[in-house]
Amino acid sequence: MTNSIRKMLASKEAKRVHAVQVLYESIHIEPGFNLRLADDALEESIEALTLHILSGGKFPPLEVRIRDAGGVWIVDGHRRYAAIGRALARGADLRNPEDGNVHIHVVIFEGNDADRTARIITSAAGKPLTPMEIAEGYKRLRAFGWTPSHIATKVGKTSEHVLQLLALGDANSDVRQMVSAGQVSATLAAKTARKHGEQAGAVLEQQLESATAQGKTRVTPATVAGPKAKTNELRKDSERLDFLIQNLAVVHHGDGGYWAEWGIKERQQTEFYPCPREAIDAAVSAKQTTQTQQNQPA
Repeated sequence: MTNSIRKMLASKEAKRVHAVQVLYESIHIEPGFNLRLADDALEESIEALTLHILSGGKFPPLEVRIRDAGGVWIVDGHRRYAAIGRALARGADLRNPEDGNVHIHVVIFEGNDADRTARIITSAAGKPLTPMEIAEGYKRLRAFGWTPSHIATKVGKTSEHVLQLLALGDANSDVRQMVSAGQVSATLAAKTARKHGEQAGAVLEQQLESATAQGKTRVTPATVAGPKAKTNELRKDSERLDFLIQNLAVVHHGDGGYWAEWGIKERQQTEFYPCPREAIDAAVSAKQTTQTQQNQPA
C-alpha cells in the first residue's frame, strides 16, 4: 500500500507541531539523486554545519517526499542531514525530552522527478552548487525531455547559460577534471568545449601551459589573450601597418631570416632580421633616411 504523510502521522513515525516533523531514522537518501560531488569543499561545509548544530544553532527544514517503503526521501537537505548525523554521534542534545527520539522539521515536496531535480538546482540552501554540479543537473533535466529554454525558465537563468553548462556537462572527462581541479574556469571550459568539441581538453592543456609560462596557475580569458599590449607598442604596430599599406610593402622569409620589399619589385634590404617587425622597422628607417636625403638642398 502506498505510503502517505497521514499514515506516518498515524503510526507516530511523524508528528505535526507547527510543521511536520519526521524521525531522523525515517529520513533516507535516494541513491543517485543528490547532485553534490563529494570533495574537500563539501566535507568542510558539512563539518562547519556540524559545529553550528553542536553549538545550538538552528537550520532550515529539510524538503522531502514520501517513500513508498516507509519514511521519506530527501529532496533538498542532504548536507544538513549529514551534519545532523555527525552532531548526534558527537552527543548533540537533539532528542525530544518526551519520547527520547530525534524529530527533524521537514517540508513535503510535491512534484515529479524533473521538478525535484530543478528544485535542488535552485535551492541548495547555505552552499550553492558548483558549476559542475549544476551541469549534471541540467543534463538530468534534459534527459527528462526538457529543452534548454524550458530549463532556463524553470531555474531562472538564460538559455545561453543553460547551453554553456550543458556543453560543460557533455565535455570529456579531462575537461571536467581541469574545472574540478581549479585549473580553468567553468565558463571558459564550457566555451572551449562548444567550440572545439573532442579537442577541447588538448586546447585547454596548451592554454594551461601558456598560463604557467606567464606565472599563473589557472587558465583565464586574460591568460588566453596574453598580456595586454602597451599603448606605445600598439602605436608602433599601427605605424608598421601604415607603412606596409602605403608602400605596398611585403615581408619575405628565407633561410637567413626576414627582409622587406617595397616600391619597385626588387630587394630593398641587404640584411636579414630575426622577426618581421624588425625587418619592417628597418625598412621604415631606410625610407625615412632616403626621404630626408632627397629633401636636402643640392
